[in-house]
Amino acid sequence: MAHLLKTISKRSIFVMVREKGKMLHGRTFNIQFFEDKTLNNSISVGFTATKKLGTAVKRNKAKRIMRELARKVIAKYGEINSYYVLIAKKPIFEIPFRSQEIELKELIS
Repeated sequence: MAHLLKTISKRSIFVMVREKGKMLHGRTFNIQFFEDKTLNNSISVGFTATKKLGTAVKRNKAKRIMRELARKVIAKYGEINSYYVLIAKKPIFEIPFRSQEIELKELIS
């Protein structure tokens, strides 16, 4: 069942997730995860693509890929009342999308 996805927009929430949450490491991205009971039966997702990835065009592409992954995988398999922050790594451009879906599903399960 798909849950309501909200986008994290405030820096303070990104910092809170980094400090209080746990980090999951993958090949194409890392995930910071924090469970918060104050969310109203929703899942909040944030996306980070640093300058290490390359130009603005590449960073935007990485964010588009991660948004689609979140829509397909986290909305379906993510825990309700949780924050997820996806952090892109360079292999995100080389590994096929289907493999990334499988990796994300395994990481959040």
